[in-house]
Amino acid sequence: MNTYLELFFRCAPLLLKGTLMTLQVLLSSALLSFSLGTMMGILSCGRLKIPVISTIVEGIAFVYRAIPFYVQLLIVYFVLPDLMGFNLEPFSASVISLGMCSAGYVAQIIRGGLNTIPLAQWEAAEALGYNTQNSLRYIVLPQMVRHVLPALNNELDALLKSTAVVSSIGMLELTRMGMNLVSREMEPVPIYLTVALFYLCMSALLNGLARKVEQRISYVKN
Repeated sequence: MNTYLELFFRCAPLLLKGTLMTLQVLLSSALLSFSLGTMMGILSCGRLKIPVISTIVEGIAFVYRAIPFYVQLLIVYFVLPDLMGFNLEPFSASVISLGMCSAGYVAQIIRGGLNTIPLAQWEAAEALGYNTQNSLRYIVLPQMVRHVLPALNNELDALLKSTAVVSSIGMLELTRMGMNLVSREMEPVPIYLTVALFYLCMSALLNGLARKVEQRISYVKN
């Protein structure tokens, strides 16, 4: 036990540094994912479909979902810089690939949530003098959020787990930091278990925050 504690305190600063980098990647990619995914979900929902644009958006969302995240990461980090003649840092490549891959799933969640809103809600908003933009902002989206928040929380949790994959391009996040420590300390079992504990704590924090938001929305609804 004393040996493990000594190892933990020796490795904790680097693991915390990796955790902070993981959170930076997570928050940045989540911002991109939720923004892009929400826009694509709105443009592809049944009520707001635009013949050509909506078809293109649905096709893009399908591509994001169909190609594995690891392959998208390799394309963004290796292929795009080679084709376009610029260098891309691991952090930027991680955020872009994570955000785009997740956006395909967020688009489906938002599209499904919007399609669950009865047509009567749109018609009632129009009868009250709201245009399409204001109907979406003040009437439809607040109702939709109550339905899709658990699914969005699951997607955020999946996004957190996917950050471990970016270690493959040298990103010094939590998993990569754990691998480096194992190479240095030659103690894989306690170090990888500690890495798993750190992920568990981050996931618990995200789920706790999401539960608070759900309770707040339910309270407002009631």
